[in-house]
Amino acid sequence: MRKVLLMSMVFQLCLAGASRAQQTIRGVVRNAVTGETVAAVSVGVQNASGGTYTNDRGRFALHTQKVLPLTLLVSSVGYEPREMVVSDARQPLEVLLSPASVLGTEVVVSSSRTRQQKLASPVTIEQLSSKAIANAPQLNYMDMMQGLKGVDVTVSSLGFTSVTTRGFNTSGNTNFTQIVDGMDNQAPGLNFPLGSAIGLTQLDVDNIELLSGASSALYGSRGLNGTMVMTGKDPFKYQGLSLLVTQGVNHIKSKKSNDPVGAAPYYDWTLRWAKKINEKLAFKVNIQYTQAKDWVATDTSNKNGSGSRFTDPNYNSPNYYGGATSVDINPFLEAARAMDESMAPLIDPLLQKPNYVARTGYAEYGYLDNNAKLLKTNAELRYFITPKTQLIASGTFGTGSVVYTNDTRYQIKDFKVGQYRLEARGDKWFVRSYTTQENSGNTLIAGPTAQYINEAWKPSYDETTMDGWYPQYTMGLLTALAGGADLTNAHLAARAVADEGRLVPGTPEFEALKSKISGTPISEGGTLFLDRSKLYNTEAQYNFAGLIPFVNVIAGANWRLYNLNSKNTLFPDDDKPIHVNEYSGYLQLSKKMIQERLSAAASFRYDKNTLFKEPKVTSRASLVFEAASEHYIRFSYQNAYSFPSNIQALQNTLNGYNSYSSGGSSFLLNGKYKFDQYPPYTLGSVEAYQQSGDPSALKQFIYNDIKPQSVDAFELGYAALIGKRVLIDVLGYYSQWKNFIGYANVANTPGTQDPEAFKDHSKYIQYNIAFNGGERVNTYGYAASVSVDLNRNFLAKVNYYSDYLKNRNNSQVNNFNTPHYHINMEFGNSGIGKKQQWSFNTALRYKPGYFYVVSGGLAQGTVPASAVIDAQISYKLIKAHSGIRIGGTNITNRYYSTGIANPAIGAVYYATFAYNIF
Repeated sequence: MRKVLLMSMVFQLCLAGASRAQQTIRGVVRNAVTGETVAAVSVGVQNASGGTYTNDRGRFALHTQKVLPLTLLVSSVGYEPREMVVSDARQPLEVLLSPASVLGTEVVVSSSRTRQQKLASPVTIEQLSSKAIANAPQLNYMDMMQGLKGVDVTVSSLGFTSVTTRGFNTSGNTNFTQIVDGMDNQAPGLNFPLGSAIGLTQLDVDNIELLSGASSALYGSRGLNGTMVMTGKDPFKYQGLSLLVTQGVNHIKSKKSNDPVGAAPYYDWTLRWAKKINEKLAFKVNIQYTQAKDWVATDTSNKNGSGSRFTDPNYNSPNYYGGATSVDINPFLEAARAMDESMAPLIDPLLQKPNYVARTGYAEYGYLDNNAKLLKTNAELRYFITPKTQLIASGTFGTGSVVYTNDTRYQIKDFKVGQYRLEARGDKWFVRSYTTQENSGNTLIAGPTAQYINEAWKPSYDETTMDGWYPQYTMGLLTALAGGADLTNAHLAARAVADEGRLVPGTPEFEALKSKISGTPISEGGTLFLDRSKLYNTEAQYNFAGLIPFVNVIAGANWRLYNLNSKNTLFPDDDKPIHVNEYSGYLQLSKKMIQERLSAAASFRYDKNTLFKEPKVTSRASLVFEAASEHYIRFSYQNAYSFPSNIQALQNTLNGYNSYSSGGSSFLLNGKYKFDQYPPYTLGSVEAYQQSGDPSALKQFIYNDIKPQSVDAFELGYAALIGKRVLIDVLGYYSQWKNFIGYANVANTPGTQDPEAFKDHSKYIQYNIAFNGGERVNTYGYAASVSVDLNRNFLAKVNYYSDYLKNRNNSQVNNFNTPHYHINMEFGNSGIGKKQQWSFNTALRYKPGYFYVVSGGLAQGTVPASAVIDAQISYKLIKAHSGIRIGGTNITNRYYSTGIANPAIGAVYYATFAYNIF
């Protein structure tokens, strides 16, 4: 009998334990105002770990071992949190959440590597949420960056946007860091962020945080101009199939634009699918494809003077490629006089000064392929090894064709970039390894390719035949002058003679020659660079919160390997790839004091780069004081170092005939260019000598081995949330740069020290080299923003910011390229009407004209002032979980540019269908 009773008790205990283990609470979460279901809502049990999220239909199933009754905690951004007591798990729940303002409640991580209220951040930080992106009138999140406080961009093409903060705005900024899901998004060889080329797809962005100014204490060398941290959506939280289809049109003709492209379609299709298999396993798949006729660069200003291509025989434009070949035709005139003395009355007056003539260039439209295409794919798998330990494996791949501006325009065609990650993380630690691998594809370098096409069709001068383009030009000039033409028309006639039979873009002959030249590696006499560089990175971090009672400590370490492999077309890697190792460790200490009203933090980072002997230590200190409830005063100081990037140290890239973009290491300058034997002179003085013939005009360039640059940055700011409706933020900053890395244009004559060689471009080589300026460079600025919740889902925002450069190194190209102020405004409503089915948003960006210099000597000049308006209106189809949007960017169609030699950007008018967007 006792055995029977004992077995009965054991059975009942097991049954009770099984019932607790299998207890499942089900329900649906709805918007209390509209009645629509709400996805990605957090559902947990009070005083218990774990939890779940609602799926894309607002439904949830929470498994718990807690004994009933229990209290559910239900919360989501944009809604008031709610607690519900559950006494019976058999009845499905219906949870109603009331919408709430999110103003001032935003949470950020990037400012201190820990979760904290954005309002209390120790440094200036801007943020874009998935909801903000979904309601924006811009076509993608990279375009939205232009409206953030303190941010400047250079748009090289539809698929290539470079971001910076606090000045130094240029295409391919190596002093700005972009982090995507913990991975540095830089190109392994070129070192600049890849923008959206292998970033997150439009539907997979959960959050974007942008730190203004120096941030290298936490994110490493090269974060001197800011860091953007992007986080993708968790497939456990954001589930289901989502679709975003945008069809539009651009290149709408405008009377004031010289856009050569007619109206053309714009396509952008994005798909995301995520599924939670069970409580341990989930995955997501993303794909985005964009196709359009790209914007075209049409800058026709003359780099060699004030005349046009019809009045200046030495005309060379930033966006007419091939005109960099320039020769003084006086030797040909002297030869003509020697052959026929009767020509002396025509020739002698011309010989009173140099007569430089440029080869005829090709306009960008028709020469470069403006069919922009971008494909991004991503897959991610997440698995909980234990309830608090997660394993993540992901792969991202991007390919396409875009145009990028630097020392010339680069048509990056059929590029391929892959980024692959394996990560283990707990609630206080992570270990992450990833690799980035790039293939530059069939990249066409616009300037030198056009020069080589000209030479292949008709050499400038052939010593064996004594003929060529310049001899024919000279004879055409003299013939026209003898016929009575004035000098200007005689030069036009001479060009027509020399250009007779010239290859025309689009013809089979031209395209075959262009393909041959651009498809032959630079090292073999063509213009193709073969970048197959790779990056390998491993990082680990631990948060000691709770283990050390008197201070919060975060520590981490990082190792990185650059495998530079360009087959001697981008770097001097003749025999084998160049390996560059970086080692770093960081430590952050933080503590709250004075009844937790004062937050103090200090960060330290140690970095070693194997290209340079000495390691560098970066530090940051910050104080945040809560002067009153939701009123914060912040102060921060950072001493930041940046090792020269691989490009700044080792680049050796052809950018024109006998012209190179160059690093500043002595390995290059002395070892390859022989500057120690054949000294460099400033290019400006070489040009002055070419015009005057006076050797005393030549000025030798003083150079040293390039070394790390540093900046001491100070910021004082104030942020406050007033009455839960008004959010304000004001700040001022001051930075002092030492050993600032800029660029200089120089030239030398390898093999001879005879200055006469500078009169023949086949005998001298020019370089755009990176070097450290001797003077300290100071930058300063201020900014203010106001956001106002106007009730009933209306929100208005305005920001103003200003940046200045002081003590410019006149011997350098600094690339500050920033207007003295910006004004951005935004006004919208996220839900109008009883069911909140209608919404709209408008944005205005204004900046005055500003001076812009493109390094490498491509161009410089004033970018005109611009006022750009974007707008959209949307309607939700609640039952279909869908929406329709009509909108446009730059809706006034007043073309504008973000930089000299970059394209003019017109309107894009579009219609969008969205399914299951959250």
